[in-house]
Amino acid sequence: MSKILSVSLIILAAFTLAFSQEPGRDDPPSTGLAPKVINGIGRADVRVRDEKGDPIKDAYVKLESTRTDGFFCESWNNTDARGIAGLLPIHMGNLKLKIKAKGYQSQELEIPFDQLGDPVRVTLKRK
Repeated sequence: MSKILSVSLIILAAFTLAFSQEPGRDDPPSTGLAPKVINGIGRADVRVRDEKGDPIKDAYVKLESTRTDGFFCESWNNTDARGIAGLLPIHMGNLKLKIKAKGYQSQELEIPFDQLGDPVRVTLKRK
């Protein structure tokens, strides 16, 4: 009897886990890194979705950094099938994020460098 009960609990747990996952909302942990000080090294994790919340694949994401010491750095990438673009680490000063995707209105955002530990979430509107 205890074997049947154990198997039943395992099956119930598996179904509960499967139902608790929302399909299409693949949201892995952030790979972003906020620098400790201005002009320090950081990394942006950008998540691009449409107005319905669906990921936008192949959106072009560019981060421009104007440092307080006069230097300029930039990093860019395209989003994957999950709408995620991990940008290469650069020195983070005053940041401007530019996002373009075919069929959507482009966006430019100013991003505080100390908030890069969390994903930068962007919603694009259709043209």
